Amino acid sequence: MDWIEIKNQNDIEKLLAEYGDFHDSCIVALSYNSGAYVDSETKAMSFGGTSDRELYVTFQRQWEPVELELCFTGVRRLHLVGWQDNYLCDIFDCYLAFHHNLLPGIPEEVIVWADTDSFKPTKVCESNKIAEPADTYIISNNLKWKIVNK
Repeated sequence: MDWIEIKNQNDIEKLLAEYGDFHDSCIVALSYNSGAYVDSETKAMSFGGTSDRELYVTFQRQWEPVELELCFTGVRRLHLVGWQDNYLCDIFDCYLAFHHNLLPGIPEEVIVWADTDSFKPTKVCESNKIAEPADTYIISNNLKWKIVNK
């Protein structure tokens, strides 16, 4: 399947409908590329551009379709929660929405995904307090998705 870009609210609703609002899913893998590198000859560092910051997240769930991949480009923030006492990694629902002026910089509109629909992005951006239970969330400039056929 080809990548499907999320450009508006209708695209968000199509993704959520296709993947059952992420109900009974879990994150099984992540892959992040920053675009930064050190030239092997000159040892000069290149920092890459905004669009070079890519995060691929693979989900699986107990229903069809089983596997989904999200590709976030222009990653602005990633908060990944690993093990938490007395909590499982099962996702019951998710938060996915566009926001304006959530973070400083360009573009002013970002897209936010979180592993719970009760996520409050403005509250998280105001405080980086470490506490449990915590939410996994991703803020990026762009998002695209595809169903992975096995």
